[in-house]
Amino acid sequence: GVTRNVSGLVSPGPTLLSSFIDGEFRIRLLDADGTVINDWPILYHDVWGGEDTFLPENERPTTNWHVQSAGITALPDGSLVVVLKGLVRFDRCGNVMWKLPHKVHHSISVSPSGTLWTSGTRYVEGKSLHRPLRAPYKLDTLVNVSLEGELLQEIVVLDLLWNDQWLAELFANNRSFHPNQARDIVHLNDVEEIPTEFLEKFPQFSAGDLLVSLRQSNLVLVVEPSTGRIKWHKTGPWIQQHDPDWQPDGTISVFDNRFDKSAYGSTLGGSNIISIDPKTDDVSYLYGKDEGQHFYTKQQGNHQILPNGNILVNETDAGRVFEVTPSGEIVWEFINRYSDEEVIQIRDATRYSPGYFQ
Repeated sequence: GVTRNVSGLVSPGPTLLSSFIDGEFRIRLLDADGTVINDWPILYHDVWGGEDTFLPENERPTTNWHVQSAGITALPDGSLVVVLKGLVRFDRCGNVMWKLPHKVHHSISVSPSGTLWTSGTRYVEGKSLHRPLRAPYKLDTLVNVSLEGELLQEIVVLDLLWNDQWLAELFANNRSFHPNQARDIVHLNDVEEIPTEFLEKFPQFSAGDLLVSLRQSNLVLVVEPSTGRIKWHKTGPWIQQHDPDWQPDGTISVFDNRFDKSAYGSTLGGSNIISIDPKTDDVSYLYGKDEGQHFYTKQQGNHQILPNGNILVNETDAGRVFEVTPSGEIVWEFINRYSDEEVIQIRDATRYSPGYFQ
């Protein structure tokens, strides 16, 4: 539970967590002191009840313990939209409001117009759609959904990149066009639309532009969804990154996993939170680079720059969420402990403002 809470230094508001807690997968809304405000058990078979034929047979979970929520977003009425293989909206009491039988994964974000963006997957079997790539392989897609659960738009990421300019980027990591090595080509893990109120600070971009993260190529880019035009892109210095976020000062912050195949990030020094200015490509390190700031998750992870300048960091593999000040002081921490020796992954963590929920 909450192991640190420094009064006066913590950015106010409740924190939403997604993990295996108290014997089952659940999403929990907590006060800073750890008091449970609301709780949603997220049980896969109770939601889909055999209606998961949109998934390949070998990807259908056999029990509720074989799948947990991947991405979540809370709405002001207390309802949640959850990535649970398909997309599901629960009301504040945990009842299913709607479900979209379309394979989605990773995070969810709310657009300025009130729609939802998330990552989707299609499968190519038989004849290849992207020669000389050979099937089978999967297509990651940018998926736009209404708050009522209607699929509005779907953009195939490979269609944006499948030309001579990008092939070297896509197959740079000793991968080939052979299906065994090219099944997960881009590994899309985040898509977010630029907030309208930030447009003045991003004069090179326009309303509706999407910030996209492709893990396999260490690639972050900005896409115009109406035309498919890539307006900006940057490869590294992050390694297998997650969760790039638009920031109100005209920068983009990135959760840099720095996956180095070690258990605790000992080879490359652990994960970082990075800031980049897309106008100049200047990079700065917000947390993780200095002595005493070590944290590491080889996969997943997310971050949030809070209104008071603090950063909320979800160190997924360590089962830990913590908040640090701009000077690097940890002022809030939650650890999802399973036993004296073990913790459980925290899949998602978000802080909401005190007046957000109706």
